[in-house]
Amino acid sequence: IEIMEWASGNSGYAAATVPKDKPEDFPTYQYSHGHTGSCAKLVTKSTGKIAGILRKPIAAGDLFIGSFDPANAMNDPLSTTLFGLPFNEQPISLKGYYKYTPGNKFTNEESTIIAGKVDSGDIYAVFYESFDKKFTLDGSNSLEHENIVSIARVDNVIETPNDTWIHFEVPFKFLNGKTIDFEKLAEYKYKLSIVFTSSKEGAYFRGAVGSTLLIDDVELVSKEINPKSHE
Repeated sequence: IEIMEWASGNSGYAAATVPKDKPEDFPTYQYSHGHTGSCAKLVTKSTGKIAGILRKPIAAGDLFIGSFDPANAMNDPLSTTLFGLPFNEQPISLKGYYKYTPGNKFTNEESTIIAGKVDSGDIYAVFYESFDKKFTLDGSNSLEHENIVSIARVDNVIETPNDTWIHFEVPFKFLNGKTIDFEKLAEYKYKLSIVFTSSKEGAYFRGAVGSTLLIDDVELVSKEINPKSHE
């Protein structure tokens, strides 16, 4: 059994000059009304006046397998989200349940309202090569780096009708003819991350305050591989 650590950008949001007295004041927290018991609730929040002046007016709720390093949150925010931990099985599919409600006003990094644009969330898993074990994807390349082997991504995470839970099950699709080296897989030279966010463009500080993504009953389907059987 692999123990995969979940992270969020909550520690970075702690620096925002807005009231934060309780868990639900942060972008990511546990919510009691899930599909089965409690669930994860991700909400796009305002970061306050000062961050807005610095062109970082929002913080999308996020939850992902990996780690968060707030050291460069102001100078290089995309480098703060480190996606992925070593994984030694072949990922097959990602499934679970979600609800999504977009916020009322979509704004860009200048805090300008983009008329007619509606926010959307994002749900995906990425499997990639990390042969030196030090390499990790971050917010700047988590969907387009050359090391990516396969991706499972939910299309169109948009407003769900009638407050209903939507079931998703998406397969991992190999990119550009990529294959898995099963010997290196057994040596943990691949990494995997699962990523959820309440604003698809949140890493670039574009989205709608109030956009909300609920996530529950997530399951990663994977297959154990015996390298010798592939020789």
